[in-house]
Amino acid sequence: MSEEKKSLENGSLYIEINRKGAELARIYDKCRKQEILWEADPKIWGRHSPVLFPFVGKSYENQYRLDGTIYPMGQHGFARDMDFELMSETEKEVWYTLSDTEETREKYPFHFRLDIGYRLEGNTVRVMWKVENPSDRELYFMIGAHPGFRTPEGKTIYDFTFDFQQGGAFHYQAPNGEGYADKEKEGVLHTEDGKVPLTPGFFKDTLTYIFDRGQIEKIGLLLDGKPFVTMECKGFPYMALWTEEDTHPLVCLEPWYGRCAEKGFSGDLREREGLLTLKGKESFQAEYTIRVEAAE
Repeated sequence: MSEEKKSLENGSLYIEINRKGAELARIYDKCRKQEILWEADPKIWGRHSPVLFPFVGKSYENQYRLDGTIYPMGQHGFARDMDFELMSETEKEVWYTLSDTEETREKYPFHFRLDIGYRLEGNTVRVMWKVENPSDRELYFMIGAHPGFRTPEGKTIYDFTFDFQQGGAFHYQAPNGEGYADKEKEGVLHTEDGKVPLTPGFFKDTLTYIFDRGQIEKIGLLLDGKPFVTMECKGFPYMALWTEEDTHPLVCLEPWYGRCAEKGFSGDLREREGLLTLKGKESFQAEYTIRVEAAE
């Protein structure tokens, strides 16, 4: 039985990874003596930074159709609630792995292997994913990240500013109140020199901003106008922003491969937007980084 938690540490940061979900559970800035990642308070949001697999977002009516068969599937898939096995560890890096089981195949009829790794590089946490298809059959999946960044003591989410690292306006999709992508919710977010303050009402009508088309490969949170954390996610087709105003003292920056199903979608899984496909014996790799700007 693997240990329930592993940690990595250097002169700048201390991080913890849970065996359950291979979830990054803590980022502690040693220089500022400050917690960066959300503490998973179950009364508010009971997670830190779950990995979303094999689906991102909700399937319509919590089910999907594949080759005429209907399968149940909860929001964001099931990997975040499963125990991974420790694969390897060094002073700077740790890897966990998860493979399909008889239970997973009842709702997701594929063989797979999902490896999740974390590496410390100075003031940066590198998050690495690898999905393998061990079978000869095509594998369909999505994968995404959902890290929550807490507000420092004495601050609120309205002390944050989104820094898109580039000027201009950005097209976004958005889910409706039921969690499904809705064409009527699409829009354009205008920035001023690439920045948008998180002001009251920002998430009122748009509960989650899903920036599509690979527009966002780098995004930061500014605190009182100064860099707080920066995320780099080259190659990711979607970037989501989420919190619940007035109740959540955290903000999530979420790089995704895939997104929630459209309102009323009942087509075959292969038709769902954002789906990734692996042919037999192929593999997929992706990574993103979280840089703690205060850790110097």
